[in-house]
Amino acid sequence: MRKILLFMLMCLLSFSKATYCGQDSVPVQKINIIGGGIIGALESYYAFKEAEKEGRKLSITVFDKGDSFSSYKDGKSSTNTSFNIVPSLTTDEILSVVPRGSELIEKLSILFSQPGGIRVDDVLGVNNSESARKFKESVTIYGSDPLHEDRTLHLLKLGKMSMDLWEQMYNEGDQELKKILNESNFHPCHEKKEGGKKALRDGYRIDLIYGIPNAKKRALNMKADYEKLGYKHCAILTPSEVIAIDPSLTTFCNAHSFIDFKMERIWKGDCVALWRPGGCIDTNTFLPKFYAYLEKKMGQYRDEEGNINNCFSLEFGKEVIGVIFDKSPNGLKIKGLKFKNGKEQIEEAYYVFCPGEAVGTLHHLGFDEPAYAAFAGPSLLLNIPVNEEQKQKFKDFSHWMEVHNEGIVLAWQARLKNNHIFIGVAGTKAFYGDKEPKKEEAFALNRNLVQLNMINDVLPEMMSIALGYPSKGKTLTNDDLTFLEQSQIAKRWVGRRAVAYDGFPTIGALFHDNQKVFNARCNTHLGSGGVSFGPGTVSIGRSYEKNSKDPFEQKILMYSDSRRMAFQ
Repeated sequence: MRKILLFMLMCLLSFSKATYCGQDSVPVQKINIIGGGIIGALESYYAFKEAEKEGRKLSITVFDKGDSFSSYKDGKSSTNTSFNIVPSLTTDEILSVVPRGSELIEKLSILFSQPGGIRVDDVLGVNNSESARKFKESVTIYGSDPLHEDRTLHLLKLGKMSMDLWEQMYNEGDQELKKILNESNFHPCHEKKEGGKKALRDGYRIDLIYGIPNAKKRALNMKADYEKLGYKHCAILTPSEVIAIDPSLTTFCNAHSFIDFKMERIWKGDCVALWRPGGCIDTNTFLPKFYAYLEKKMGQYRDEEGNINNCFSLEFGKEVIGVIFDKSPNGLKIKGLKFKNGKEQIEEAYYVFCPGEAVGTLHHLGFDEPAYAAFAGPSLLLNIPVNEEQKQKFKDFSHWMEVHNEGIVLAWQARLKNNHIFIGVAGTKAFYGDKEPKKEEAFALNRNLVQLNMINDVLPEMMSIALGYPSKGKTLTNDDLTFLEQSQIAKRWVGRRAVAYDGFPTIGALFHDNQKVFNARCNTHLGSGGVSFGPGTVSIGRSYEKNSKDPFEQKILMYSDSRRMAFQ
């Protein structure tokens, strides 16, 4: 009996040790992360993994201004961008937002609904706020910067680094993390294995380019960029090759090609398909599960009063509106935060600011920030009910790509998900200055309709199921979009992409009153590249903490300095 009791006691102690991190003492380091998007999640993950490797006790709190990931309040939906889009994983995702120099001014003269246009006219103050004026001036000056090409090259290398880190996360993750990534439609972007036929789920994907003059030239330029980064298997695909890889694109290929005199199917002049490196992840699924995983894995600790606390916590409804500084002779540091709910939190901690879409946050909190602006971008997510026969027909349906049209690039994911055909697209941009877009505004309504018609161009059979009538070859209308939304088949959303004038992220040191803040750093201004580039920018930010001397990391930190300005 005594042996049994001793065994039970040992089991209890073993369970206690596994459940609580540092049960007898508080963590030796506290990190507060401002921003609960994908960057906040990745910052938390990499901090946890390093502490776990080194045997350190660590506590992390993430503050997010939203009430939840999917909250809809006061006429506004959730502002958490990564939760509401269907991201590509590509090396060049971050390059797709900020037009350079005179190109920005030209595009701002064209209404968003016209090819190449990004101007909106129905939102007060979008084009003439102080921050919008400063941004446009800075972009114009930067247009003649001789280092632009070097910046672009380093961004592409940073993108390649991020692709490798995403795959590394999967390969080195435990079974629980692998399961989360698999459930989140994670497909890494990597160099294809030598030999074998072209197939999805091996690092590469199909991108469709149509409705664009000289479509093949655009594809060849993209191919050249990827080959410079070491991706050797890029290729222009024939319609027959596309159909062999992805039969769901048969109708699209037939509509945009013809049979030549050799009895071979070739593309029309405004259409082509590119086999290129690219992956995806369903962040709507991933983000909540990833945060729950961190809470579970980091465990709990017992504080000095004997209370048990989580080592990791994600706190919603905590919008940071102020920073409390400690200006001591030993240097400048942050000693606390002020929240919109009127509360303050004074705490000895390290602070990481990753505000994502909340443009101007660094400036409003008293930090230096390069000239910034928001570009609005909508998403359209369809969940189409199917019957048992249709479910069986589409049981193997799954693809991810980018679809290019004149002035538009859509990130795209489609598959059978939860017994529905899920089709998610996100893309098309408009300049919004420092304003927050709403889905009832003309831009979001118009662009969602454009997205709907592009889905119908590519997958008319599935769109016909959603609408209940044959939609192939038809131009869909606002009535169709309204029907889908009211039927809860379509979810419309619009949000912001925060960017700096040069299109480069802002990473590393924070400055206040010309002094460096020694217990804080930032990771923001990733535009459309937050998910793709997140692991890379987190890695660079953490290298700043360690005073890394690596030349590549130093160059990225120089280009991403929060004090940078455009100079003539």
